[in-house]
Amino acid sequence: MSRFDVLKSLVRGAAKASSERLGKMRSVAGVRDALGDLRARRATISEAALGRAISHGVANARAVSVAVRDERVVVDLTFENGDALVVAVIPEQTRFAPRGAKEVIFSVEPPESVGDARVREVVGAVAASIARALWGPMLGERREGEHALVDREGARLRADLRTVPSVRAALEGSALGVALDVLSIESFSLEDRALRVAIALPLPGG
Repeated sequence: MSRFDVLKSLVRGAAKASSERLGKMRSVAGVRDALGDLRARRATISEAALGRAISHGVANARAVSVAVRDERVVVDLTFENGDALVVAVIPEQTRFAPRGAKEVIFSVEPPESVGDARVREVVGAVAASIARALWGPMLGERREGEHALVDREGARLRADLRTVPSVRAALEGSALGVALDVLSIESFSLEDRALRVAIALPLPGG
């Protein structure tokens, strides 16, 4: 059986398991939509979805506004202590390898904010949304406040998608890890008030 056939089989199994576990028509429809995105080799993360991810994934965030414009995700945050933060996040590059790296490299503006721990939390929440967009049908129920671990890499930030809790669980404890391993990201685009992810699939028979 080819890697493509294995992927199709695992995705069908994930959809069936998700439908049985969730048991609600709206949730089942969401799984079907996600599988449709997978077949179309694209996924879309809206400004609202990014805002929710950041509001739950950044500690002590009181108010969050997200705008996708000028090929950037512009995040305006207010914290419980009254501090404010405005940062632009740009996913620039990916590093994917079979049984290896699952990383997204981000630049941020202003560039000096790369050392700010709060900016790393923002990037980690955005990275978790990207992981959910890519592998959502195979990750089960969404976990509130998920984020990826983020490290500084020179003037940029590197997010390891394998550290998102639901991704880690799938990789370590399920045959679905095989499906996660063969899906990767081809490119990003920031347009129409959304972050769009082009999905790279294995070729039939490959």
